Amino acid sequence: MSDTKEYIKGDKHVHQAGSIMIKFAQYNVPGQKGDWKQQEEKEAEELEKEFADFEEVVDETKAEPAKQTKVRPDLPPADVFVNMVKAIVKEAAKKNGETIPAKPRGQVGEYVFFVDGDRIVKMMDDLRKNYEVKINEFLSGTKKYGGVMIVAPFIGGILKMEELRARDLQLTDLEFAFIPYYNKPASAVRRLSDKMDSAEAKMLFGLLEGMLKKYPKS
Repeated sequence: MSDTKEYIKGDKHVHQAGSIMIKFAQYNVPGQKGDWKQQEEKEAEELEKEFADFEEVVDETKAEPAKQTKVRPDLPPADVFVNMVKAIVKEAAKKNGETIPAKPRGQVGEYVFFVDGDRIVKMMDDLRKNYEVKINEFLSGTKKYGGVMIVAPFIGGILKMEELRARDLQLTDLEFAFIPYYNKPASAVRRLSDKMDSAEAKMLFGLLEGMLKKYPKS
């Protein structure tokens, strides 16, 4: 192998929007192989220096403006909870007036579906407006204010008030109302039967029962 080190030399190329500088150099360096390392280090140092001089400078006048994403602030816990309850009861009310097959106590029958969505919404709005502190006390044990584990049992508690539902309403017939909001609507239906007997829950249900006369059935 020849003891002469060859380098390729050429023009420098600086590209905008990519900032790539390519330098080729060709030298004939006489000497022994041991001299090559010293020459290579010198070349590398010079190349780095030149590259720094040719780094990309972006013309700010031509640069595209940064896209600004509007981020909606997080809603207060009471709003998250109340909004989810309202959304589900309004969804349920879409089936009002439909005749639903039923098998109460093993007997084949039918009933007319009814959930008083409009009335429940008014009551929940009243609760949110005037009793936010009580709602927050109720929600203090969870971080998922619109989660199925707290929303579904609460709706179940509301529907225990006979004025707000069809007398023969079967909870399983409410599954469709949960589909837009939860991945496992069948699980949400089972949660409707969960008991909510904490002092905070009883307080809210008591307040809602007291609103039945304030917001009579239309």
